[in-house]
Amino acid sequence: MDLRSFWKNLLPAPEGGKGIFFILLSQFGLAFSFNVVMSFMPFYIIKVSPYGSHETMIWIGLIMGLNSFIAAATAPLWGSLTAKLPPKRLFQSTFLFNAIIFLFMGFTESLPLLLALRIVQGALGGASTIGLFMISELSPRDRLAGHLSLYQNTMTAGSLLGPPVGAYLVAHLGYRSPFIISVAMIVVFLVLCQIYVAETGKKETGGGRKISFSRGLLWGWALSFIATIHLTFLPSILPHVLDGFSITGEAALKAAGFIMMGYTATAIIGSYVISRWTPKAKLTGVITVACLAAALFQALLALPRDIIGFTAVRMLQTGVVAAVIPLAMANFGTKYGGTGIGFLNSARFAGMGAAPLLATALLAGSDLMTLYGVISALTLAVVLGFWFSTPRTSGQAS
Repeated sequence: MDLRSFWKNLLPAPEGGKGIFFILLSQFGLAFSFNVVMSFMPFYIIKVSPYGSHETMIWIGLIMGLNSFIAAATAPLWGSLTAKLPPKRLFQSTFLFNAIIFLFMGFTESLPLLLALRIVQGALGGASTIGLFMISELSPRDRLAGHLSLYQNTMTAGSLLGPPVGAYLVAHLGYRSPFIISVAMIVVFLVLCQIYVAETGKKETGGGRKISFSRGLLWGWALSFIATIHLTFLPSILPHVLDGFSITGEAALKAAGFIMMGYTATAIIGSYVISRWTPKAKLTGVITVACLAAALFQALLALPRDIIGFTAVRMLQTGVVAAVIPLAMANFGTKYGGTGIGFLNSARFAGMGAAPLLATALLAGSDLMTLYGVISALTLAVVLGFWFSTPRTSGQAS
């Protein structure tokens, strides 16, 4: 029995799925590896940095955030490439190069080199757009919206599970272990993708077409952007937050893992439950309420006087805001081709880049209360603009 037959007998293809499950699994792995460093990287940078505290804080923001801006800029490009090159081959190539870059990252203590590797990883991260495109091509029309929502939830799960797992691995196996384990996982998913996922062929129409940047498409981008900031701003400043509760050293690293594990669980549950049970006609209202609740919980983060209270508020915050991303994709994204899907997907990466840069820059010159207030104010501005510009007679914005 050859290797292909062995894997097919071990993991039978989902009935009628045409490899969709393995695209979801592969994208989970890519999102996981992209974010597994988020919990321990600030501690690692502080440990190896030859600079003062202010300069080190800036390095933390650049290393943790700049790669996501690159991913945001390249996401539409990856979508347009589906009109020129076989999508499956593109998808697998990005996995291979991401694994190589990630392995190099685990063996450097130079902050400039680490930043350069993160930037290259960011350019490859925008390839999640290809996965979105492949899902849209392989899914039956009557199940497309559900599969797109599941894909978004899979990426969110990988993004949120990565940091606490990374913290746990570092605390027990050392700083290099998350990189090595993530590379092994990527390779396994690459093999499964090769075996199970059918090639969709180049998209001659739609994937590379020019899109009309309608009001709805722009609001979908803005909502996904601000929701991602809520989900990803905290890891870069957790050492500072925990220091305020008199938790330092190895205890802080372990506490960071537990905090992220808690709000990861509520984010995944909230995203799944809210997106699954929201009728299409109610999308606008549910998105608005979720954003308003997230803004409130963001402001309330300034009130707790112990780590348990802080974690509880954070869990409530992520539980409501995580659903905004799949809801926005369902509301605005299904009628566009590869380039349009890439544009909406770029909001996640832009938010992942802006969150640590915003958090570290504000904290370097101000305090936590100011940071929490700024994020709440930005959220209110986006959601109120969205609400007053969207007709309430339909579940979709124009």
